[in-house]
Amino acid sequence: GKRAKLYDLYDDIMLDPVLGNAIEKRIMAITNADLVFKGKNEQSVPELDDLIDSPAFEYLLKEVMLSIFYGKSVIELDFSNGFNAYSIPRQHINTVNGVITPNPGDTTGIPYTNDDFLLDVGRNDNLGLLLRAAPLAIYKRGGFGDWSQFVELFGMPRRIGKYSSHDEESRKLLEEALEAAGSASWMVVPKESDVETQTTTASQGSTTVYREFRDACNEEILIGILGQTMTTQDGSSRSQSETHKEVEESINKADRRFVQRV
Repeated sequence: GKRAKLYDLYDDIMLDPVLGNAIEKRIMAITNADLVFKGKNEQSVPELDDLIDSPAFEYLLKEVMLSIFYGKSVIELDFSNGFNAYSIPRQHINTVNGVITPNPGDTTGIPYTNDDFLLDVGRNDNLGLLLRAAPLAIYKRGGFGDWSQFVELFGMPRRIGKYSSHDEESRKLLEEALEAAGSASWMVVPKESDVETQTTTASQGSTTVYREFRDACNEEILIGILGQTMTTQDGSSRSQSETHKEVEESINKADRRFVQRV
């Protein structure tokens, strides 16, 4: 039930633009939908129409949807001055004991079940869809780090300065000159040395593996969150794109029914 470290990780990987955008896309399908509350006579209720059309209610819908990805949302509802909503920080939720803890990792606190002003959304044993995406986002971040290091090492031609092995003063002057002459990598070697340098042109083909790795991670993240890829990335044909759109709409319909039941 102590999920503080897990939710710290989830908050961190949500910085991934592809993952974050895919989740926002599912949430916007709910916040952009027309929601109407009707009374027994099938007429809308003006007071509730105003409540539904408020920023606080949109925030409530968003937090209900985030329970799908985080596994749990506990939302405090406040009617003291109009309507407001506040999502309890998930690091403070202990799902085994059913309490809101003063500090992350505590086992005792305020019960969040059977309280008219606390909306408990999500199963206590559900870790959310982000559990599927976490490894891919972490691999992708590591791949970008390797790619960045590759660019740093081989993105510019390396400069080589040669000095006479018997002239130590020339070596020092050469090092100072190269260090002050820009950010490209450089080395200083004796003239008698034999140094082989990999040029930028020769190294360009090696970037393909990094690009393909990134694309593969992005594709798997989109499949895990949206069920498909073509409504976010370029599609190969109209028929395939339409099929992928049908998959997305099916997921959006399931989300609408989930939020409606909550």
